[in-house]
Amino acid sequence: MPRVSNISRRRRSAQADGSADYAAKRTELLRIAATLFKKQGFQSTRLIDIAREAGLDRATIYYYVSSKEELFKETVELILDVHISAARELIADKSSRSIDRLHAIFVSLMMSYEENYPSMFVYIQEQMHQIASEETAWATEILKKTRVFHQMLLGFIKGGIEEGDLRDDIPARLVENALFGMLNWTHRWFVPGRGMTGQQIAEAFWSIFSNGMTKSAAETDRRLKNPPMFSISAKANG
Repeated sequence: MPRVSNISRRRRSAQADGSADYAAKRTELLRIAATLFKKQGFQSTRLIDIAREAGLDRATIYYYVSSKEELFKETVELILDVHISAARELIADKSSRSIDRLHAIFVSLMMSYEENYPSMFVYIQEQMHQIASEETAWATEILKKTRVFHQMLLGFIKGGIEEGDLRDDIPARLVENALFGMLNWTHRWFVPGRGMTGQQIAEAFWSIFSNGMTKSAAETDRRLKNPPMFSISAKANG
């Protein structure tokens, strides 16, 4: 027990000092952990598995991290903070329309999934629903930040509706579920470097979404649901 406590103190001291080498090693561990979580599953991956992949022994890895949960939580929260910050910057830009803000955050999300692969996919795949039932301080903070981010997204959608760029016959919450659901399901098949890039995928999804969410698309739907009434008269011969 004393040896573990000493390692814990050394870890906190090293994190506080913030040396480049120490930070680089922790970044490597975050990457390795996310890859193993995606491949083996979060529950099945052990801290020693991460250590071996990084070329560390069981004792040394505790100098960098206390548990696999710490690695996972740190990655997810950092990425979520970046998304919230990006959304706030878009909100602060009063010169852009809401639909342009929605487009920008949508594309940046998919690019972030690619850049931080597979960390966010692990969260979406295994932990997102589990966290909702947890009562830990971290889970509470993540849920709070997630709600803040979703409110920002809803604000972009509602703004697009109010500004006349998006159709108003579909609830904003349903629009959000449809649009961002497309991104979240990419965890089932997207692998960086195989086929389209994250940006290309996001732009393709956006094209599908925007072509169905325009005012003209709504008018087309109404015409299809309510075709004009007409009759055909035929003159009988004989």
